[in-house]
Amino acid sequence: MQKFLDVLKSRVGAEEEKNIQSFYNKIESLCDTEEKQNAFQFGQENTIIIMPLELDYDMIFAGLILPLLRKNLIDEINLTEFKSVLNLAHSVLAIENIGVFSAEDVASFRSMLVAMAKDIRVIILMLADGLNRYRHVKDLSAAEQSKLHKDTVDIYVPLASRLGLSYMKSEFQDLDLLYSKPNEYRKLMKLLAEDSKFREEQMKRVKIQLVELLDGLGIKGEIQGRIKHISSVYNKIHQKNYSLSQLYDLIAIRVLVNSVNECYSVLGAVHTKYMPLDGRFKDYIARPKANGYQSLHTSVMVDGKPLEIQIRTFEMHNHAEYGIAAHFLYKEKKGKIDELDGKLLSIRKIIENPNISSSEDLINELKTDIYSGEIFVQTPLGKIIELPEFSTPIDFAYAIHSNIGNSCVGAKVNGKMVPLNKHLNNADIVEIITSQAAKGPSKDWLSFVKSSSAKNKINQYFKKIDRDGNIKKGKTMLEQSAKVKDMDLKKFLDEKYLDNLFVKYTLKSLDDMYAMIGCGALTTTQILNRLIAEYNALNSEAKEYVFRTVTPQQKSGDISSIEELKSMLIKFAHCCNPVPGDEIVGFISRGRGVTIHRSDCKEIKYLDADRIMQLSWNKDGEKDAKFDATIKLVVKNTSGMLANVANKIAEQKINITSINSKNIKDGKTIIDVNVAITSKSALEDLMKKLKNIADVYEVSRGDNIV
Repeated sequence: MQKFLDVLKSRVGAEEEKNIQSFYNKIESLCDTEEKQNAFQFGQENTIIIMPLELDYDMIFAGLILPLLRKNLIDEINLTEFKSVLNLAHSVLAIENIGVFSAEDVASFRSMLVAMAKDIRVIILMLADGLNRYRHVKDLSAAEQSKLHKDTVDIYVPLASRLGLSYMKSEFQDLDLLYSKPNEYRKLMKLLAEDSKFREEQMKRVKIQLVELLDGLGIKGEIQGRIKHISSVYNKIHQKNYSLSQLYDLIAIRVLVNSVNECYSVLGAVHTKYMPLDGRFKDYIARPKANGYQSLHTSVMVDGKPLEIQIRTFEMHNHAEYGIAAHFLYKEKKGKIDELDGKLLSIRKIIENPNISSSEDLINELKTDIYSGEIFVQTPLGKIIELPEFSTPIDFAYAIHSNIGNSCVGAKVNGKMVPLNKHLNNADIVEIITSQAAKGPSKDWLSFVKSSSAKNKINQYFKKIDRDGNIKKGKTMLEQSAKVKDMDLKKFLDEKYLDNLFVKYTLKSLDDMYAMIGCGALTTTQILNRLIAEYNALNSEAKEYVFRTVTPQQKSGDISSIEELKSMLIKFAHCCNPVPGDEIVGFISRGRGVTIHRSDCKEIKYLDADRIMQLSWNKDGEKDAKFDATIKLVVKNTSGMLANVANKIAEQKINITSINSKNIKDGKTIIDVNVAITSKSALEDLMKKLKNIADVYEVSRGDNIV
């Protein structure tokens, strides 16, 4: 108790000490057995580890009671007024209860722990408690020792490193070396102990000298120092096959200044004051490392012992500590910062920020849930799956594989059957029950799944199902339309006639074409007319399919009639869609027959005038002949306008072959509609009726939109 109180008095003010003492006395009064007292003593040690961070009462109280709660040695009814304290402690215990994880899932497991915590203080408390347990590793069973060793390597050291809790990280590594290689640890410790006091005094003396050196140069900077931990010494000796005498950085001093010029000025002064060691200078400012790390490294002799000095700007230091040059990336041989790294480094900046005005501000920052909106759940084999918050077993199933989602018939969460719309929580173990007899997903699932991936996969399933139905429907529709037109459809469904059609409508196969017809995206008239045009273009002798509905008439002696062109291929231009009653001209192309345009077609000016001929229509043409025509409407952008236009056209018993709309400025919409019309007079009559619709501003003939 006395050690705890002594540390307490050195860390907090009188009022804080009084509050903590009161809580301490309350817990102590409940510890009426030796087992409880031992657990309470362990809690005091937890708190001493946390105190250097100068956090809040809740952290200190949670550290005190955590070991008691772990062993169910205290009745929580006595602590009902400390709900936030209990929440912190229970969050740590919940993390401890997570099952094993596979080696390839270590990074995801760390993310899940942080997501579960929802408060970085929980992670700090977990680290402090884990460190304390490693100090007492001999009190644990062999299985507990092995797990603690694995957790230290995979969880505790990486998290402490990312959070900048170097005092915890270094002790974790030293204790782990003592546990895993006790003989090597003790041997090295004995060698280092011989002059450890000298190294500490040397570091203090050099730091003072460097402060004076900066003052003499008129440079404002900061001096940092550290003595290399035993685990770091061990790793360097074994990784690089060095002897202890070859290590020049047992003591390292870091000088931080504001500019690159100041870095080199300090370097010159250091080399003037101390003797530099040959071959020990590295200029990572002029030649940065591949990860962007910049600094000047030099080793000098001080009092007959080597000492490393690093000189860098504050900006370089910030990049080295928090950017892609961060020390843990170098140690772990990671190529880049992942999402968790970035989030924890931002928390580290908060912890180390000297501008935090009070401990209350710091606590408010640490309470931030850095994984808000995300959860991490597990498969029965321990694989970790990241999902959006409020995800369900269906989201989980589709995250595993589309086939798992499509064949899902039930789910278990933590061993219990649950509804498929149950919201999952962090660390839930989810098992999906599948059946080969499953009929596929239900459309109801779309109302509760959370992940966009699951929604997309469900929609894809139904799109495929709908596509199959549309293919059948579209094929039937096309066959029926061809039968009405007395067309031998098989004759036209040849690759040589389909190629251009596929290009025009962005299709890949006949099934695509049928599906587009079945869902209404294309009409049978569009497809058949295009097939006829392709057929005629490649078969000039086949007159039975050359615009059978056109019967021309000679209008005057100097104007040729279409009748006179019977021996030539004839087609109507899609740029202007001429209909009977329009003044027309024919353009004679080389090898492709005659293309008929309206006389006022805007494309005529681009054609060779010597190959343009005046034409006329046959007044006695077939009464049921239909021609494509396009009408453009400018309307008010109101709900139902498109339907009003379509209904008005339907009232006239006129077929719409396509219709498109787009919004323009001033609350207006342009509607382009293609219709199958018999004559210009019929077209003009239709345009008048459309003009009478409310909120229709303009009606005119437009360009073809097929």
